[in-house]
Amino acid sequence: MKTFNRLISIALIVPMFIFAISCEKKSGNFDGTGKAEFSISTADMGAKSDSIPDTTAYSYQLMVSVVDLEGNAVLTDKLIPLYVFGTGFLSENIELPAGNLKLTKFMVINASGEVIYASPLEGSPLAYLVNDPLPVTFTIKPDQVTKILPEVLFVGEHTPGDFGYASFGVQIIKPLHFWTMCVLDPSPLMPPIVITTAKLTVVAPDGWHYTFNLKAEVNHIIIRGGYQLYTFILEKEGYMTQKLEFSARELEATTRDNPLILSINWNSQLRKLVLQPGPEKGKDAMISNLDPDKNFGDHKYFEATFLSEPVLTVMRSNRSLIWFNPDSLPESATIRKVILQLTYDIPVPFDPSQFTSADPASVLWCGAVFQQIVEPWEEYKVTWNSQPKTITYNQVYLSPFIRNTNVIQVDVTRLFVQPINTDQVTYPNYGMLFRLWPTDRFPGFRFASSDYPLATTFSKMWPALTIYYTLP
Repeated sequence: MKTFNRLISIALIVPMFIFAISCEKKSGNFDGTGKAEFSISTADMGAKSDSIPDTTAYSYQLMVSVVDLEGNAVLTDKLIPLYVFGTGFLSENIELPAGNLKLTKFMVINASGEVIYASPLEGSPLAYLVNDPLPVTFTIKPDQVTKILPEVLFVGEHTPGDFGYASFGVQIIKPLHFWTMCVLDPSPLMPPIVITTAKLTVVAPDGWHYTFNLKAEVNHIIIRGGYQLYTFILEKEGYMTQKLEFSARELEATTRDNPLILSINWNSQLRKLVLQPGPEKGKDAMISNLDPDKNFGDHKYFEATFLSEPVLTVMRSNRSLIWFNPDSLPESATIRKVILQLTYDIPVPFDPSQFTSADPASVLWCGAVFQQIVEPWEEYKVTWNSQPKTITYNQVYLSPFIRNTNVIQVDVTRLFVQPINTDQVTYPNYGMLFRLWPTDRFPGFRFASSDYPLATTFSKMWPALTIYYTLP
């Protein structure tokens, strides 16, 4: 009888367990948060893409609404800064709860508050022009970046109803025009004031913000109007960041002949230490899954790759480790910024079309990461099987890229100036691990290591670490 009762209990529990699992899968909920990056291509829109001006002085925003699978609002008419990138737009990353979500509104707004592109809703008169009208389902995974590629149409003379919206729900805003110029304000021993380039981020009281790349000239800037006060964050490589405030009245009073002068004090210049060791003093190594016990301490490439072996017809996964000796940095130095410079001779080819999946609305980000190594390792002993431990919470991402230059610079400050973490533990730094992330999905990256042979005396391709710091 006891056995029978036990069997009855198991029979009841198992279906309940299966039901619970199925409900969890159906809801698509995960713990934590991830990030979304919205991308829009206008290359196929013909003349309509000409509405994107060839300048960085205009500010664009996305207006998006997102709900979960049960219809609960996650974002409602959220404005996200949007930047011109080639023949399209690329948004800032935005944090979202992990799980399955639906995009229900998607519009591109110019500086005047006018909708210039929009995604049509399913059943609307213009829905037939796109392959996947809204709502579009996408998945946010914890600690990962999901690229979302909605299809948009040029608004032109179309009405909100043509897209399925009662209204675009956008307030027509009078843009604020102003003129500005950035200068280096020298010390008494320096030559006259020098006009220079800089990065300017304009922030409004309600959180609206946009970043402009200032040229070494008088810049005509157009921002979102309607505020009395604006905060300016002025940044220039090698100098302390400045935070300034200006009223709308001050900005409106500027002209091309009388621009707002943004001054960077020469004395705010950060001290700089450049580390670029060669074969004698450099410490880097490659590790490979197909040779898990073999050391590659003299490997000429600093790489994170996933390539096929022509003889074995299998895929080889390679990772790299690197460490720079910081002994020449003063003990009292406060690190402000750290830049890693990498150089390649011939890039690893990849097909950009592979990042467009069967579901164009949701493409999981893939690329490579630099992770902080927290265990000692030796250049001529480390192998795949003995690779040291790393941490991921402060890892730095490197996205696939196609550029005309063979040099890239990566901001790796997070690996040296640790952000606040949940366990409040200070981890030692034994260098960086370079690996593909989150999985091996594309060929990867291959740069010169400190063992790379020099083509000429004046052409150092070795990895370089630039540390910007201040002293008490």
